Amino acid sequence: MLEDMAKNRIIPMLRAKYECIIEEGGPREYPDITVKIGKHMFAIDIKTARLEKENRISGFSLGPYTGYFLHPHERRGTIKYPYASYYEHIICGIIYKWDERAPTDKMVEIIDIIVQPKWRIASRHSATGTTRHIGSIKELSRLRKGKGDFNSKEEFEEYWRKRGKRFEERQRQRI
Repeated sequence: MLEDMAKNRIIPMLRAKYECIIEEGGPREYPDITVKIGKHMFAIDIKTARLEKENRISGFSLGPYTGYFLHPHERRGTIKYPYASYYEHIICGIIYKWDERAPTDKMVEIIDIIVQPKWRIASRHSATGTTRHIGSIKELSRLRKGKGDFNSKEEFEEYWRKRGKRFEERQRQRI
């Protein structure tokens, strides 16, 4: 629900501020929004995370480190265009507080919205132990400043692609 609400605000804002072409992604397609401005294409992916403590969130899942991320020049799986064809991958992260004791219309409160390039909020840990997805840092103060675990986009991509290659190699060995 929060992702749909965000799309309904982001798309009109982009159209009003930029001369651009906008394409929405499908329900299981990356990214949620593709924006073409001049010769550049931007991926905007909307994520949500719950506030756990004053300066800590549950974390964002920033997408897979296998598949289309590992093979950036190919159109694989559920990506609108090859990963490398995007000039930048931007996360619009909605941080919310959940109060199950509150009345239904007050159970969810939006605390903050973080807009950062994916690599700037990425950690060196997977999103969960059971998926092949890149996890975000979890400290709210670092998220706001874009102070993730990597010093550059290149360092981020190298780290996670190396991890993806190791995973694919283990899969091949099992077969």
